Amino acid sequence: MQNNVNIAGAAGACHGVVVETGTDAITGKFYAIQVLTDTQFALLTENGKTGDAMTGFTIPAGTTIINGLGITAFTLTSGRVRAYKLK
Repeated sequence: MQNNVNIAGAAGACHGVVVETGTDAITGKFYAIQVLTDTQFALLTENGKTGDAMTGFTIPAGTTIINGLGITAFTLTSGRVRAYKLK
């Protein structure tokens, strides 16, 4: 079985970082979000994602959310994150 995965970000091709500690709406194209403190999202928009929303529950510190197709927007309800930009 072959899977096509974009690992550009994981291979060190980060094109900047956004650190968010408030509730501002953040947009861009990110390949990963590192959760620095226990965090809840009000919004998390990902390319190619199906299923339930990633809102309404706490994601523990130390978790990394990865999407090689891109995370395009997020808003925190609470917590602190570090988002790694795709080109």
